[in-house]
Amino acid sequence: MAITAIAQPVYFSPAYNPLKFIYDSTNKNEAGFKYVFDIYESGTANKIAEYRVLPRISDGYGELDISKLMQGFVDYDLNLSATEDATAPNSFYKYDLKVGEELVTEVDWTANLTQNGSYTTITATHAFVVGDRVVVDGGVDNPNLSGLYTVTAINTTVDFTINALWTLVDDATGNGSVRYSDNRKTITRDLATANNQYVYNAAFRHLDWIGYSEAPYVLSSATDKFLTSIPTSNFYITPTQELYFNLCANSVTTGRIYFENDLGDKGYYVANASGFVFQANVGSTAVPSTVVSGTLPIIKDTATYYDVWYADILTIQRSAKYRIYLDHRCTIEDYQILFVDRLGSIGSFAFQLRAYESGAITRDTYNQDIQGAVTSTVWGYTSTEFGQKTFSVSAEKSLQLNTNWMTEEMAEYFEELLTSPLTILKNGSTYQPVIVTDSSYEIEKQRNNNLIKKTITVKYANQDIVNG
Repeated sequence: MAITAIAQPVYFSPAYNPLKFIYDSTNKNEAGFKYVFDIYESGTANKIAEYRVLPRISDGYGELDISKLMQGFVDYDLNLSATEDATAPNSFYKYDLKVGEELVTEVDWTANLTQNGSYTTITATHAFVVGDRVVVDGGVDNPNLSGLYTVTAINTTVDFTINALWTLVDDATGNGSVRYSDNRKTITRDLATANNQYVYNAAFRHLDWIGYSEAPYVLSSATDKFLTSIPTSNFYITPTQELYFNLCANSVTTGRIYFENDLGDKGYYVANASGFVFQANVGSTAVPSTVVSGTLPIIKDTATYYDVWYADILTIQRSAKYRIYLDHRCTIEDYQILFVDRLGSIGSFAFQLRAYESGAITRDTYNQDIQGAVTSTVWGYTSTEFGQKTFSVSAEKSLQLNTNWMTEEMAEYFEELLTSPLTILKNGSTYQPVIVTDSSYEIEKQRNNNLIKKTITVKYANQDIVNG
């Protein structure tokens, strides 16, 4: 028996795109055949899933997409108190996949049949015991021998006797096979393996996924990328806006996150997160601890932009530089929303223009009997008694937010906020989880509209409960 790999994901793959493993087996045409996929937490005996997969009709290959399984093992990371780097254990997962097979247990014989009294003895390695019911296939040489029998004697582990009369044997030199009558199966595991596979919390758009390669995201050169879909140009943040980028540094224990603004101020902090993926604070609350040139902080009232990148301990640049422009326009409101972008980092947008808050009340009522009272043999009731009772009252607040004018690149990135599964509203120093209620949006291009701004409505994820 042999299993060979036909296709599998690259070793560092987004969890929300297809993760297909395809294998071929030399036994795929055997009775009752299935591929057996065992998936483990990498490097351990902790099995997280087991699948039995029928061969494909067209070619007999075993195909399994484990993306739905892997999505349950990744989530987002956000450490609001981290002014430098932080571990990101929820943003990635490491697993091993092992492939085996199961098929109907069948014993083939090629040695000559022999006579044992009036019965027939078969010579072949087996695991039968006396009393087992078996089905014999005598093939073209011994068609009269084919049928249902009982094992009557075990001579050795390589031969056994069945209650088939010797007179049924036409050709003692012919070959054949024996199987259990209940078609019990034999499982052989771990014939092929795909170890040390990684998934991370990301979902690439269809066209981007077609040509996906992990190479640009495992940081090793000055053109490699952070795990974010933030625009590489024309992206603006306010001086108080937060950003947290995920990086795949391939378990490198020590590196540096560099910052440099257009005034020549340059600094870095040491990134010691040793996981395969870690998170770096690159927004307004980041605090570079070492000055290379100029003065800190990097974000100043007179700065127009700053660049951020990753380097190794020898100061060799290991990622592309991300340029972030500073929006110093006057603001009416101090709202911003942090959200998980499509590659697992925490992006944000500021909503500087007028905001509008509203509330909705939910209440349940039921009718009840008015008890009243008897006074001088006359029944009556007072005007303060309730015939309808209110219970389970809650108040739900929503907020309409407005951005300032933005670039086309920012408008495209804004779509990820609208569709993000996690959104957190920051108002000054207060953070509150919210849910975006917009169910549609307009895709705006500057060739059609030079001035782009966005309006969204969010509701607070936690309702206010009313007493009573």
